[in-house]
Amino acid sequence: MVLFHSQKNIDAKKGSQAPVIYPIKSATDLLSTKDNHGFLQSIKRLIKSSQQFDSVYLPVIEKFAEFVQNIPENQREFFGQQAEFLTLGLELAARTLDLCRAYFFSEEADFSKISNQNDRRKIYAIFTAALFSSIGKIAVKYNVAVFNEKANHFKKWNPYVGAMLNQGSHYKFDYIKENFDDLRRYVTPTIARQVLDSVTEHSEEMSGFNWIASDLKVLADWFAFLAGEEGRIPMTSFMSVIPRAKIEMVENYRKGTRISLVDSEGDAFLQWLRKEIENERIVINKGSELRVTEKEIFLSDALFQQFISANPHCGHPAIVEKQFIDVLKVYSISISELDQRYRSQGGLSGISDLGQRYRSIGGLSSIQENEKAPPVHRHRYLKGDIGLLALIISGPLHKLLSLDVTAKSTIRPSSNNSGM
Repeated sequence: MVLFHSQKNIDAKKGSQAPVIYPIKSATDLLSTKDNHGFLQSIKRLIKSSQQFDSVYLPVIEKFAEFVQNIPENQREFFGQQAEFLTLGLELAARTLDLCRAYFFSEEADFSKISNQNDRRKIYAIFTAALFSSIGKIAVKYNVAVFNEKANHFKKWNPYVGAMLNQGSHYKFDYIKENFDDLRRYVTPTIARQVLDSVTEHSEEMSGFNWIASDLKVLADWFAFLAGEEGRIPMTSFMSVIPRAKIEMVENYRKGTRISLVDSEGDAFLQWLRKEIENERIVINKGSELRVTEKEIFLSDALFQQFISANPHCGHPAIVEKQFIDVLKVYSISISELDQRYRSQGGLSGISDLGQRYRSIGGLSSIQENEKAPPVHRHRYLKGDIGLLALIISGPLHKLLSLDVTAKSTIRPSSNNSGM
């Protein structure tokens, strides 16, 4: 389904033209563009300490730049423009650090006065996780070849050996047709560590990957995020700022390009839900509509009916629900399970692609509360993780949830669950 009115396939525009050959650049050249320099300066202003930025953060950024070069992050245009791994990685890292400061260190203008080693380690961990969040895609989505002008022939670039910089003078790339997306959960943290190790010596215990690994809880969240397993990350974790930063990026590009979603009613539901939560007309874990546990969020199907009651021109709740699922795809929200069942009474038929639409995001399961209650009192839930929660709630999740996320808020699947 087309989610945006102006999304085009880059390959279709190029037709059968030969791949473009690009020069392999140094980090200095790659970071000198207007956008990249701007994000680099934003990161530097937040770190503030020149010594810490120059010795801890800048070397990682430079190695990342030399690894990804000018390769685009998506085969398709991102909101009407080509977006590169480097620029998107820098922007996400800058936004993540800014949110980290605002959420966890709101009294500070920057990180210069943060002296606690545990806090500094967490800041470094979310910075590197944000910067490297898509780096594994290069190994599973692209065929890259490098050549040296003197040798005058191409050879395949092996990303596990290291950056292209020392392997040739130019490169070209095309897209792998086979789907190896399952490999990304392993490849991304592997290459992330590889880049970090290229910055520091393995014997340095308090730098690079070794610094992150010195706290097992931080390491667990770092690996989980890079592996795309956000469902393993607690809602109140410091890592929760990265999904929120991603959402801000998408919304910023949408506003900048004035591109509207095709699924307008799904987007309208999202805006309505945000406002209802902000105005405390819907309160987390007060009632059955919105439930949050340590690592999961559950949206009741009753919310779609409430939205239609307030906006009768938007049609049927099931149509809005379908469109909301498509909106979630835009924001790359990871939804672990989506229930294909409607209530025992009042279910809707005739929407044949609903199960397929859900399955394309993350599988199917029946999440049903109060299985011993009469069918009319049962609710079906859409289940997600910190990404979904960050989409519907702006502000520090750890403050919002610290007093209200308990084991009692868990929604247990009924015994007659079934998939499709």
